[in-house]
Amino acid sequence: MKRKMVKKLIAASLVSVMAASMLASCGSSSNESASGDNSGSESEGGDVLKVAAFEGGNGADIWEKIAAAFEEETGCEVELELSSELDQVLTKDIQNGDIPDVVYYNLGQASGFTETMLKEEAVADISDVFDDELKSKMLDGILDGTAAQPYGDGKIYLAPIFYTQTGFWYNATLVGEGKEYALPTTWDEFFELGQQAKADGRALFTYPQSGYFDATIYAMLAQAGGTDFYNNALTYDANTWTSDEGKKVLDTVAQLVSSDNIWADTVANANTDGGFKINQQAVIDGEALFMPNGSWVVGEMANTTPADYEWGVMGVPKWSADESQSVYTFTEQMWIPADAENIDLGKEFIKFMYSDTVVDLCLANKTTNAETGEESDSPIVVPVKGAADKLPEGVIKSSFQTGDDVVAVTGTWATTAPIEGLDMKGSIYGPIDSISNGDMTVDEWQTQLVDVWEKCAGAME
Repeated sequence: MKRKMVKKLIAASLVSVMAASMLASCGSSSNESASGDNSGSESEGGDVLKVAAFEGGNGADIWEKIAAAFEEETGCEVELELSSELDQVLTKDIQNGDIPDVVYYNLGQASGFTETMLKEEAVADISDVFDDELKSKMLDGILDGTAAQPYGDGKIYLAPIFYTQTGFWYNATLVGEGKEYALPTTWDEFFELGQQAKADGRALFTYPQSGYFDATIYAMLAQAGGTDFYNNALTYDANTWTSDEGKKVLDTVAQLVSSDNIWADTVANANTDGGFKINQQAVIDGEALFMPNGSWVVGEMANTTPADYEWGVMGVPKWSADESQSVYTFTEQMWIPADAENIDLGKEFIKFMYSDTVVDLCLANKTTNAETGEESDSPIVVPVKGAADKLPEGVIKSSFQTGDDVVAVTGTWATTAPIEGLDMKGSIYGPIDSISNGDMTVDEWQTQLVDVWEKCAGAME
């Protein structure tokens, strides 16, 4: 296995320019498999598969183990490229004609890299990877949303290889049964707790960055209006934000980040390089009680988490105690560039990601503290049935909330044709900073969202 570790490369151009360059310079591949239909064929020894993977909270070791296992299974050679700045690395690679066969890089990143590739139709259709046998292993509904079918056309372009359920992570040393603060269920209870915390010199809430509200707002929309309302919102229904349900979501978020509830340094840190970890540390230190996040935060903050600290996680509060709980399921995606040289082998690799071998490797994942050299458990869960049940007892396992009263919510805003000048993530979540600071009103946010939804609806294909 060959491995390239890239820590810092400066992008030569914007991502959109990269995608256009890819289409222009790589449109005629000399390898016929790029347009072939032989995804079920077995790999022959001697093939080289180029895998480009984002190096984040899961660490690098897991990708080396997966690559080695795939080499042993198929006899091919895996050339592994890992980077914490993968969008910049791939921009340079693709401009130089070095196109990976498989990419692990998620939707929702600040760069919008994957979204741009989708808008430029530069991602391959991988529907045939998910045959009936594999579909029967997958979690129910995990392939149905826009996070797997970004165009809403029934075709799968993004493989959900890892998943976690998101919610409000909290300081369980202070909050919970028998602790200083009772765990709230409804928004009314949540904001009442905020007043109690404020009287004690603590803040109710912080957030790492405004983009972390994606899962929160998805869950709130589903909670407010139900599944049909939520699905319509994902495809830019004109009434999304002017409806009573949509306005309730916006008003509640505004109250959540108001000066009555937010940790004072939140916005400043959220807009400073690395400041998101300072906001997360505020929860660990008891300066704030809750934040939106996923289970990756445990490993991400292991270096600065005291041994006697307790994490807790709950779903986003409900407006009424008798409602079912909507919990947003966050997936991490793997995909194949449309002009990759080895599309068929890439499809084999994606299918391998759901094998028992990879499921067990991911559950046993550990990360190493770069400063102390200490190892800590950092399990990753593949979205196949029964994988989460194998997790050891603890907060990570409890974060995978299940039950008859829990409704799993998946999907992302539907992919549209390119819209000049539109920063989707910035338009939806960026105003939260301004609302927290008092620089924007909820009505102004609502007006902006209505305009964005109109543009996106007009660009749906």
